[in-house]
Amino acid sequence: MALSFRDAFAPQAEIGALSKGGVRYDVGIRARPCIVYGGDEKHIGGASFKEHVLSPGGFELDRFIFTGRISPTELVDIFSLSDLHIYLTVPFVLSWSLMNALACGCTVLASDTEPVREIIRHEESGLLAGFFQPERLASEALRVLENPEAHRARLGCAGTRLIDEHYALSRTLPKLIRFLERVIERN
Repeated sequence: MALSFRDAFAPQAEIGALSKGGVRYDVGIRARPCIVYGGDEKHIGGASFKEHVLSPGGFELDRFIFTGRISPTELVDIFSLSDLHIYLTVPFVLSWSLMNALACGCTVLASDTEPVREIIRHEESGLLAGFFQPERLASEALRVLENPEAHRARLGCAGTRLIDEHYALSRTLPKLIRFLERVIERN
């Protein structure tokens, strides 16, 4: 089993999903490895996710693989192999990584925030849990990791279908071209 998530905008969110008040919600116990992709940036101050994991009293380090920055092809490989992708964010611009995880058929557990709700419908195209509800996030993650094949067959396939039907280049490019043609005609 594998779990993936991005070391990105809000590393405190990922830590919150795995611990609260010193009590570990050990999602990683069933997910070996936990694959963390992306840089080790500090977008909002404080420690990065990697720094949290590596801090004294942190997590069991043998559970984590920090890939650093990777190519889009490598990311597709990770999403295709992951049993669960955790996507936690505060209301912010929707990340391409969420769309890619869905397109690859990976079951996604995301924070129940805008604009995530525009894409994921709970139990239809993915799973949602409150950003500040680490117990619920951990519970949902463990539920997926107990039977990843069933979740991929239902939610992973639904996520792929959603991207294919609404966000694939073959659907969006003609709309963009028509829009640009109208703009040009007005000027």
